[in-house]
Amino acid sequence: MCFVLSFSSFSAQDGHLIPVANYEVSNLCFGGVANFTNTSANLDNHIFIWTIWQMGNSVPIYTSSATDISFQFPVKTSYTVQLSAINYVTTTHSHSDDAIRTIIIDSIPVANFSFQRCHSRFTNLSCCTNSYLWDFGDGTPTSTLTSPPHTYSASTFYTVTLIATNGIQSDTSTQVVFPIIDQLNGDFNIVYDVDTVRFNSLNDSTYSSYCDWEWDFGDGTTLDIFGTDGWKVKHHYQPQERDSIYHVALHLRDMCYEDEVEKTVLIKGIGKNVTSTYVFPSPIVHGYLNIESNEKDKLVEIKIIDCLGKRLDNLVPTEKPYGYYFWIDSLATGVYFVQLVFTDRVENHKIIKE
Repeated sequence: MCFVLSFSSFSAQDGHLIPVANYEVSNLCFGGVANFTNTSANLDNHIFIWTIWQMGNSVPIYTSSATDISFQFPVKTSYTVQLSAINYVTTTHSHSDDAIRTIIIDSIPVANFSFQRCHSRFTNLSCCTNSYLWDFGDGTPTSTLTSPPHTYSASTFYTVTLIATNGIQSDTSTQVVFPIIDQLNGDFNIVYDVDTVRFNSLNDSTYSSYCDWEWDFGDGTTLDIFGTDGWKVKHHYQPQERDSIYHVALHLRDMCYEDEVEKTVLIKGIGKNVTSTYVFPSPIVHGYLNIESNEKDKLVEIKIIDCLGKRLDNLVPTEKPYGYYFWIDSLATGVYFVQLVFTDRVENHKIIKE
């Protein structure tokens, strides 16, 4: 007889990404080479450590730092196979998780399978078998694939049955599974209060306690929070003389999925009196090109032209109180000319994109 018992941890203790160690294994029949496939998740600056012990022996018979491994078990007995996934925050600080399975190796057919909740992935762990019949428990057609993909329509309990055979003998394994459906929404709304801005996530609050929120406020400041405190945040922007445009992004993720949304924030300048026409900044590395004028009402057309004289029509201006701005991260490094067509004149301004 041969079977697999699975244990794993999904706990998170702070705002850093916590790994979820997991693996799947095939060809467990005695005499064959077992293949271990790493399916760990939530990885960031990580390493893996595989360790195999033979039952009754405290000294490992195998270790490896590879992502996936293959191993031939030497005798018919019980083994403990552990995969450690470690995310390094710094050289002295890390988060880790272990997936530990007890495997009994023999030559009798036994049906068994694992289920990955995040993406509804089934992996066949049956011993000494070569033909399979899957019933997914949701009324959909059965499958004869070895490890079939399957998509559930809702997060609820399903009873899954696998019948495995070697052509002479068969065995049946039944498990109750609970798939996790992707329900993340990285969108957010913006509420202005002078130079302090409140950002409110539109993600369903029911799932917010299990999420990691990575806010980038576009001014060099970031905020990484795990749990409900990241659902609604506020940020104070340093007042500038001129209007300032910031590119704000929310990267939202849980143990299975992730979503990201980017929006712009306009912070109005203080003590500012526009007395002429300005095109700034230059040089510009990334972000927004601003055009401001005390004669905005006379400005009828804006042209951005490269050094070869080609007009860049793909850049679309966005209006602001004193003028317009362009998002120019897509521009290649080089010299460009901004031509401003007023009702009574044409002005040309040179800018440098670095």
